[in-house]
Amino acid sequence: MLPATATYRQALRGPHKRFFSVDVTDIDGAPRALNVRPLNGRVDARLTTRVTREASLTLEDTWYPDTADDPMSPEFAVVHILAGIEYGNGLTETFPIFTGRVDTANRMPDGTVEFTCYDLAADVVAYPFEQPRMTSEASTLAELRALILEALPQATFGVDTVLDTDTPQLTWDEDRGSALDDLSQAVGGRWYTLGDGSFVVREFSYATGPIVADYADGPQGVVTSATVSRSRAGAFNAVVVVSERTDGTDPVRVPARVNNPANPLFFGGKYGKVSQIIKIQTPLSTTQAQVLAQTQLNASAALREQWDASMVPDMTLEPGDTVRLSYRGLTGVQIVDQITYPLNNSELMQVNGRAGVDPQ
Repeated sequence: MLPATATYRQALRGPHKRFFSVDVTDIDGAPRALNVRPLNGRVDARLTTRVTREASLTLEDTWYPDTADDPMSPEFAVVHILAGIEYGNGLTETFPIFTGRVDTANRMPDGTVEFTCYDLAADVVAYPFEQPRMTSEASTLAELRALILEALPQATFGVDTVLDTDTPQLTWDEDRGSALDDLSQAVGGRWYTLGDGSFVVREFSYATGPIVADYADGPQGVVTSATVSRSRAGAFNAVVVVSERTDGTDPVRVPARVNNPANPLFFGGKYGKVSQIIKIQTPLSTTQAQVLAQTQLNASAALREQWDASMVPDMTLEPGDTVRLSYRGLTGVQIVDQITYPLNNSELMQVNGRAGVDPQ
């Protein structure tokens, strides 16, 4: 969750005016247009895809790019979206929710222009290896950053939340995105970009973290509706990671199971035996394979309870945050998977999460 003032937190619970602004630069940061006000739009942020953030913007007719020199041209435009609150004194408090390139501009029949934009991870996956590539850096995170910088020299980096390790000896043929996926999995994480455009590698364990916010319905509440689902679909109680070895010997096979009889997902108990086998081309040590197996087991267990909530937009909320949601007497602690940030004054924010579960 992004830091905000107490004034902002209080304002969310009462009537307030939303504020949105779009700055446009080139990839090197040179301004092309500043303080553009969108007519409408949304930003979707999800942790289930490599390109985590996608923005859809509607602007006035004058913004259609006739040439590459126009400010919003797909050839050069990088969009920076800020969203927040405008206070009664005219001051604003805003937060970065999107940074990425314009991909497509469509001039619509009504004269408005709709832009589709993708975050800077799209630049990275769009540049495959031109020849087979071997790892070259001493540490896994250093290798990740090197592969990103090779595709996007202007890349910046945020705070990672995984423990660095020695780099596995790997070779990739073409897919840069797959290479980054493999390296991230080796440290029990996932690589993606934040709203300010910086690249991070964050844990993907689905162990509940500190609760950063409480969102509830009722008087002074911000949750307007919620659908809560509980299911066994996709919830495994055993995971086996199979990783090839570089020396040609038998692959590493590491299992992880829910071994606590008090846990509803206890392997071999009333829940049954529901397993998943994950084959990964990254040569992992036994310890690394154990981390990955446990990470995937945590994530699958978290699928049992999922919330889909509509709420007053809080632009400080980010995918990966742990929050407490309450609606009509039901409360759940959820790790946020997906957020839709509206870029207008009428629509609500959509928040999708999974339960934080300890599968041991």
